[in-house]
Amino acid sequence: MGAVGTLGYLLIGCGPAAVIFATRIASRPFLVVLTFTSCASWILCATVLAVPLAFFLPLGAEEAYVLPFIVYVACHEACRRLMWTSQTRWMAGALDAIARHFGYRKVSGGDSMNMHLAWGLGQGIARGIFFFAANTVVAAGPGTLYTESCPSVPYFLSTALLSLAFVSIHTSVMLLDFHRELESDGGALSSAASAAPALAGVLTLGNLVQDGCVVVLPTLVTLALALVWHTVKALKQ
Repeated sequence: MGAVGTLGYLLIGCGPAAVIFATRIASRPFLVVLTFTSCASWILCATVLAVPLAFFLPLGAEEAYVLPFIVYVACHEACRRLMWTSQTRWMAGALDAIARHFGYRKVSGGDSMNMHLAWGLGQGIARGIFFFAANTVVAAGPGTLYTESCPSVPYFLSTALLSLAFVSIHTSVMLLDFHRELESDGGALSSAASAAPALAGVLTLGNLVQDGCVVVLPTLVTLALALVWHTVKALKQ
C-alpha cells in the first residue's frame, strides 16, 4: 500500500512536469539540455547560498530561522534571475551565429517561448527533487506521517502539493517573462508575477506555525492556479 501511495504522491507532484517535458521538451535535444542546465543551476545556487548558514545550524527556536530564510530566498532569486539573464544573452548570440553559419532561420518567437518554458520547468523540477529526494524511502513505508505542527494533513501529501505548486509557479513566471519581453508594455501584473517564486518561498514559513499548513497549502495552490490562468490568458493575446 505504501508503494501505491508513493506513486500517487509522485503523480500529483511530478505528473504535470512530466507531461510538459514529454510533450514539449523531450523531442528537442537543445531544450532538454536547457531544462537540465536550469535544474542544475538552481540546485547549485541553492547549495552555495546554504553553505554559510550550515556553520550556524541549528539556530535554536523556530523563530530564529525566519530572517535567515528570507535573506536566503531573496539572494537565491537574485542569483537565479542573474543566471537566466546571462544565459539568455549568451544563447541569443550563439544561436544567431549558428543560424548565420549554416543558413538556418533565426530564432523565432516560438523558439524563445520554448526556451523560457524549458528554463522555468527546470527550476520546478529542481524544487521537486528537493521535496521528494529525502522522502522517497520513507514514503514507501507501510503508512503515512504527520508532523507535530501540521497533524491534520499527511506530510507526503503536503510535499506533493508543494512540488506541484512550485513547478506551476516557476514555469508560469518564465513564460510571463517571455510575454513581457514580447510586449513593450508587458503589464503591471506580469511584471509583479516575477516576484511570485520569492513570495511562495516566504509563504512556506507559515508551516512553522501550528496548523499553518492548512493555510499555506491552499494559498500556494491558489497562487499557482492564478499564475497559470494569467499565463494562458497573456499568451493567447
